[in-house]
Amino acid sequence: MIETIIVYLLFPLAIISTAVLLWYIRKLLDTIEDNSLEMKERFNAFHEFLDETYKMDLFHGEPRLKELLSIIKDFDEWASEFEERTITEKENND
Repeated sequence: MIETIIVYLLFPLAIISTAVLLWYIRKLLDTIEDNSLEMKERFNAFHEFLDETYKMDLFHGEPRLKELLSIIKDFDEWASEFEERTITEKENND
């Protein structure tokens, strides 16, 4: 009796639940990847704008702006490394 309940009710329920959970995790990871790519693009645009501002005669040599450019460059490098790790791990899982 108990074996019948497990085989015909709980086992299919567990398989369906697992499939739904895997689908949801994959969708969540795709959303995170899209958001991280958008964030990287926005930071790149901001970096370019800040770099152009720094090169203007009015702001050239400003130490605070130079420090900000350095911080954004470091963040961009970190974001690129993070993106490569994320995409590599995703490709290995597919």
